[in-house]
Amino acid sequence: MSKWYLSRLLKPNLTSKLTGIKWPFEKRQALIIGTGAQAIKSADAILDSAKFNSNLIGFVDLKRTGLWRYRDIPLIGNFSDVEKIITANQIDFIAVAVEPGELLTARPVMEIAEKMGVTVYLTTQVYSSTIAKARPAILAGMAAIEYSTVPSYGLTVMLKALVDRIGALIGIIVTSPVFILTCLAIKFDSRGPILFKQTRTGINGRPFQLWKFRTMVTDAEEKKSELQKLNEMSGPVFKIVKDPRVTRIGKFLRKYSIDELPQLVNVLRGDMSLVGPRPPLPSEVAKFEPWQHRKLSVRPGLTCLWQTSGRNDIDFETWMKLDLQYIDNWSLWEDAKILVRTIPTVLKGTGV
Repeated sequence: MSKWYLSRLLKPNLTSKLTGIKWPFEKRQALIIGTGAQAIKSADAILDSAKFNSNLIGFVDLKRTGLWRYRDIPLIGNFSDVEKIITANQIDFIAVAVEPGELLTARPVMEIAEKMGVTVYLTTQVYSSTIAKARPAILAGMAAIEYSTVPSYGLTVMLKALVDRIGALIGIIVTSPVFILTCLAIKFDSRGPILFKQTRTGINGRPFQLWKFRTMVTDAEEKKSELQKLNEMSGPVFKIVKDPRVTRIGKFLRKYSIDELPQLVNVLRGDMSLVGPRPPLPSEVAKFEPWQHRKLSVRPGLTCLWQTSGRNDIDFETWMKLDLQYIDNWSLWEDAKILVRTIPTVLKGTGV
């Protein structure tokens, strides 16, 4: 559990005088339950926080006895001494920081603190994550710790969804002349439907119907197996720069990514986002390695780092790593920068 998480967890409520929590200019008296690795981390978080105005009285442990201290903070008793320690030192809160296997033995201490009206913070690290961020959460009314590899900032995520809908609606209105001209061009160029519908994999593996302007002959899917040996992409993705299935107008539409415009409707429907990893085919997902599945943990998008970083010159594994880089560093500002960088990429006609 990071120092940031612990400091946020233990951050004083400036408006909670009635609950016994002191104002920031009054030091809060603290006690740590445990003397193991997690207790040391908790002590460091409390002692090193300039904003967290607390006085760490000492440590209490079930097994350890005798002279012991950490950073000049002593061991001051056993679990059976907690009631007396709370009374004698006017303890404001207890941080239960025992090792995971000792949680049951710490329960009596938590019960005593509850009866005496002392706040208890459970800082024991039950699970040590390497990618996911730990956050306090409420699950159906129950206190919980959320381990998530994707952003969960409520307001910011809501703003992203709002920007997606507004942006998609504006995009459809602004490009409506292009829509009309493209429909006419496809109809006059080759036989078949104007739009192409394909099942893609969305957030957390949910399938949805992705729309594009048709750029290939109508039997393109049937011919795919014949062209498999010409595939120019690594991994499970199939792509040929000079694909013989592409129509004359289709080459132009792909070159300037005009074929992707109907996906603005997918964004408006909530299937996709303006910015996010491109949605893969179910057949591609079936061949993903476990670490590549994290790409599906966010809503797919019209554009992402892959489109602005070389696109077809990038191998599949690098493509996946760029998607995970986007997820790990996501912000509205990053989305804005990717959208701005996408414009010259499209105008250069680097699509296929």
